[in-house]
Amino acid sequence: MKRTVFLLFFFSIISASAMAQREPLKIGVKAGVTFPNIHTSNDAIAYDGGGIKESDINTSFYFGATVNLPVGKNLSVQPGFSVSGKGTKVSYYSYLPNSPSSAIINLTYLELPANLVLVFPFKAGSFFVGLGPYVAYALSGTAKYTFSNTNIATQTKQAIEFGSTKNFKRFDLGGNALAGYTFGNGINIHSGISASAFKISNSSDTYLDARNLVFSAGLGYAL
Repeated sequence: MKRTVFLLFFFSIISASAMAQREPLKIGVKAGVTFPNIHTSNDAIAYDGGGIKESDINTSFYFGATVNLPVGKNLSVQPGFSVSGKGTKVSYYSYLPNSPSSAIINLTYLELPANLVLVFPFKAGSFFVGLGPYVAYALSGTAKYTFSNTNIATQTKQAIEFGSTKNFKRFDLGGNALAGYTFGNGINIHSGISASAFKISNSSDTYLDARNLVFSAGLGYAL
């Protein structure tokens, strides 16, 4: 299944490149802030046995590059890559009296999107919107747990392990959408949203049905 997805993903990029009109390819760089969260089932539990109370955004960052491949008037395919911070802040209900717990989960992915981008030109610049799939590979991750007992709090930090037999899967597949405005000098401002199509966890309890959801905002420049 994963091999088929990868083949389709890269074949679409190659096909778009072959269809490209004789316009100069534009390479862009981008960077900004991510506002990620991990959505899980309410049945997910903490290590102390407590259920999830609520999850919140864990602000991070991203940077990357894009290649613009024209396929028609004001229409292009835009593959690229980004190193993107994801994760969540979560608090748990505890079955132990007076001992709430929480966690900060940080995940770093190498993400490969391939968006179909439509441009609406104006005199002073252009507005653009895009939509497409992404494939992501988890580079690293950490989980920092805080356990409280009466007025004493203890913290435990551990590296997250990825793989078919670990808590988190190495690969993430999903979709993303973006919108922005490019000024006449090549600088653009943009925002986007991406979401996992499948669960990123292998665990049947601690991270039950976990999926990435990321909002982002940043700046870019066409070289």
